[in-house]
Amino acid sequence: RNRVSSAKFDEVGTMDDKDIDSAKMQVQGQMAAQYIQEVMQKITDKCFHKCVTKPGPKLDDSEKVCMAKCMDRYLDSMAIVSQAWAARAKAQAAMGDGGF
Repeated sequence: RNRVSSAKFDEVGTMDDKDIDSAKMQVQGQMAAQYIQEVMQKITDKCFHKCVTKPGPKLDDSEKVCMAKCMDRYLDSMAIVSQAWAARAKAQAAMGDGGF
């Protein structure tokens, strides 16, 4: 059962802080999952178009190798970019500047 729909409301119909935080976390998790799914779809599409020159009922060995290497490169690049953004955000937070 969805936590947001089961949140407790007080007499005037407002959620308490704990329920609000829980709802925020749930929405953030859903947004992150959707983002990851979209990125993986884009990577798969790009690698497929790069590696599969003659689509058929199954991939040949060179297409499999190309797909694996292509996906690995994209995922490695994403990890590097994510780490750089996290480091930048942490440095800015330490300086007291929350904005980018």
